[in-house]
Amino acid sequence: MVNDFLKKYQEELISEKIQLKEDIDLLETKIKEESKFLSLLEDSNESYFKEFTPRDINAKNNKKAEEVRVTLNELTSQMDIKLQKMKFFESRLTELNALISNTVIHNKPVIKKNDSEIINDNPLKLDKNQLIDSLKSINDLILLDPYRAQIELNNLISSI
Repeated sequence: MVNDFLKKYQEELISEKIQLKEDIDLLETKIKEESKFLSLLEDSNESYFKEFTPRDINAKNNKKAEEVRVTLNELTSQMDIKLQKMKFFESRLTELNALISNTVIHNKPVIKKNDSEIINDNPLKLDKNQLIDSLKSINDLILLDPYRAQIELNNLISSI
């Protein structure tokens, strides 16, 4: 019962970590775009005749560059927050993995079968065909959802 709870909590953390990873990737893309745009604005502000004119040549570009700098600062602060959350999720997941590996199910019930054989009733034991089918489904998941594939593989290993 506790082991099931820990595994469900682990799956929830992994799904939240996946979502957070997608958010971080999106933020990284936005930061790269904004920094390239800022460099383009700054390059356009550098004029060879800037020293010879009494006016501000690219006032609009300077204003836009300042807005982009503010946006970049906000994006980097969001990135820092998301990276801290990612570290939190990773530490929780390592703790959960340690807890799950340390919890072992004891006292499996023993059932008589055909009045001559006594077997250990373990519904998680798989025959060869079930094992192959499970490995094929995990193989299909590897590219689409590697975290889910890892969970399924861990479940399969624990059931053997």
